[in-house]
Amino acid sequence: MSGSLYRGPLAGVASLTINGVPFNVVGELQWQPSGNQNETLKGQTTVEGFSSMPNQGFIQATLRDRRDMKISDLQGGSGFDVVATLANGKIITCVNGWQVEVINVNTQEGTFEFRVESDTMTEDTVS
Repeated sequence: MSGSLYRGPLAGVASLTINGVPFNVVGELQWQPSGNQNETLKGQTTVEGFSSMPNQGFIQATLRDRRDMKISDLQGGSGFDVVATLANGKIITCVNGWQVEVINVNTQEGTFEFRVESDTMTEDTVS
């Protein structure tokens, strides 16, 4: 990590594709990398150490419904490759992900929440 502060876009604009198909991101795009999750192990005498278990990553976002895409094709699906490009230049990639949670479509706004999890969620940074 360099000692200088970055000046430029840090947040805001984002794009997302699902299996190469672009979707309009309405908001709330969030992600978490896959990797190990540590948990502290405590005994009655002392903190004894920690355990480490693998943890899935995720990408989730509020997306705009499309007339040419069936929501039922996403609901309960798997094998999704999802790529999110963030305003700060990072590229978040989900490989062979599976959709979790029930998709509810808000017809007044034409939006739905999409969440995909995977054991392969990577973050590519720019310099």
